[in-house]
Amino acid sequence: MSEKTKEINNSDDSELITPGKKNYNGKLGSIKLSDGEDEKDVSFLGDNSEGSSGEHHHHHRRKEKSDAKCFAYCVVSFFLALILFLLTCCIALRTTVFSSDYMLSVMADREYYTQITEELRQQLESLSHASGLSSEFANDFTNSLDLREDVTQYVESFYNGSSTVINTTHFKQKFRAALDSYIEDNKKENTEVKEESLEYLVNEAADLYSNTIEIPFFSVVANYVVKLNVPLTVTIVVLTIIGIVLTLILFLTNEFKHRGYRYLSYAFIAAFICDAAVAGLVYFSKIFSKVNIMTRSLYNLFVYYFNGIFTYFWIFAAAFIVFGVLFFLMFARKHRKLVKSM
Repeated sequence: MSEKTKEINNSDDSELITPGKKNYNGKLGSIKLSDGEDEKDVSFLGDNSEGSSGEHHHHHRRKEKSDAKCFAYCVVSFFLALILFLLTCCIALRTTVFSSDYMLSVMADREYYTQITEELRQQLESLSHASGLSSEFANDFTNSLDLREDVTQYVESFYNGSSTVINTTHFKQKFRAALDSYIEDNKKENTEVKEESLEYLVNEAADLYSNTIEIPFFSVVANYVVKLNVPLTVTIVVLTIIGIVLTLILFLTNEFKHRGYRYLSYAFIAAFICDAAVAGLVYFSKIFSKVNIMTRSLYNLFVYYFNGIFTYFWIFAAAFIVFGVLFFLMFARKHRKLVKSM
């Protein structure tokens, strides 16, 4: 080798490349070796190649870890939404089906007592005509009855776990007394009316009274009230505790608080969608209005009773969407402040 020349090019300038000097494009330069007529051009990467590769690998692992955390928090948000929906169902049942006050309030709102009194009057009037009595007797006797008190005792008997058999003894005594008074006022001797006929008339009237007081669908539902009352209350408490724990996990375990608000907004908005979907399905399908029930009083009671249950879903849906939007706005505010501070 007669002469060795080094020509070093780095970017647009020719300068001596010292070891360790970094170039952002990863190429420190090229060395051109001249040995007589033979020339060798050697291009090489700077010593930052390993650092760039390591940094890229670290960034990839960090992104995978961030994606995993995001997925985990989304799962927690999903379960929180499910808990909120289940709480809606349980609380709605607890305050309606499992409450005698709800049933009695529905009866009062729909004028149920007035309707069944009128229905009983019409039935007793038909019975009186068939027995040779005037319609005035049925009217006067029906006006003397207080069905509100009798129905209240009947409803509360289900929730107290006591006997639900309607006691007609007092009604029979009152009807027989009214019947004897009517016969006496109309100058009829008891001997003219057979005792068997009177007893038959009293028993038939008592059956009409019992059928008027009885609520068929309620007797089926109420059988589960006493058995499931305590378990339902325990379920509400457990679901509430789980919901609080999940909320704390979303809010307290996030390094940036705005993310906690974001996942909470996801959960509450999802719960709103579930509640609104159920309530909307019941409302627009009018499923309870299509039920065929013979008497007008029971039909109105049935429709209003079950529609009232799903009204609670609308109430909870409204509360959930308010909280969901509130949490989202807090997330957006915190996120903007964080971006500006960086």
